[in-house]
Amino acid sequence: MNISNALASYSLTATGSPTRAGSDGKIVVGSSAGLALSDANQVYQTQMILAGTSTAASLVLSSGDASGDAWVTPVRQVETATAVGTITTAGNAKVTVTASGLTGSPLDVTFAVALDDTASDWAAKARVALAADTDVAAMFDVSGSTTSIVLTRKPLATYTLGDTSVEVAYSNDATLNMALADDTSAGITEDATSDNTTSAVVADGAYIVNDDVDFEGIALDSPSDIYAVLIEHSTGDENDQQLDYTIGTEYSGRLFSTTSKSSSVLLSYPDTTSILDTLSLTGASQTGLVKITVVAKV
Repeated sequence: MNISNALASYSLTATGSPTRAGSDGKIVVGSSAGLALSDANQVYQTQMILAGTSTAASLVLSSGDASGDAWVTPVRQVETATAVGTITTAGNAKVTVTASGLTGSPLDVTFAVALDDTASDWAAKARVALAADTDVAAMFDVSGSTTSIVLTRKPLATYTLGDTSVEVAYSNDATLNMALADDTSAGITEDATSDNTTSAVVADGAYIVNDDVDFEGIALDSPSDIYAVLIEHSTGDENDQQLDYTIGTEYSGRLFSTTSKSSSVLLSYPDTTSILDTLSLTGASQTGLVKITVVAKV
């Protein structure tokens, strides 16, 4: 990608509302600055998800090569209950859902059944009732067909890297269960235990995209100078994430993000060859997305 007029800019501003008697209106307080990078001719961006405790990744700034701890693909937990029995007395049936973190667990979800409903008939009604329950729907996707009633744990977070979306799973919940039973109805073959059809696998390691290519996907020429490095950090993880970074002996620091607040740092250095080094990243815990943009000269 050919670029021109590169500029590293930054600002710190705030809007003040004067409250002193006789004052009104708003005041912008702060300053901004910029550094023209007139002969910069290369820009590239690498994105990565870091998951797990002390997960390490790196980007060799002089080549664009990115690497990290091996990625363990996450898998969402799936629980399946199977309906058996034909309704002989109309009334209400129930699914009792037990799960760690579920409000009201064990939670009874009732639904009306009719005389002569087959197992497939009332399983469909159970699925509708589960999907309509706000507490269940907050934690699970409800699915299934014929006699199956399926709960799939919603992802912990979903990260978007260009046209790629990566879901991150919660850890496996050994307590997750659906019990099927009559309430005021009759005819259901009661089953107190559902099946853990898919155990959860928690993401771990570094998932990297745009390794050694520019924004157009063209292989990078090795730069002779690095003008600026922008590190952007965000997380969809309810447990937040801490990210430590270093570039050789020139820079080191820490970013911390929550689901409501992301963080970033812009690094620019006048001796541009001194940071032709390796950017090292360590995700101290949980999961997060890192975007690294580099402006350089070939």
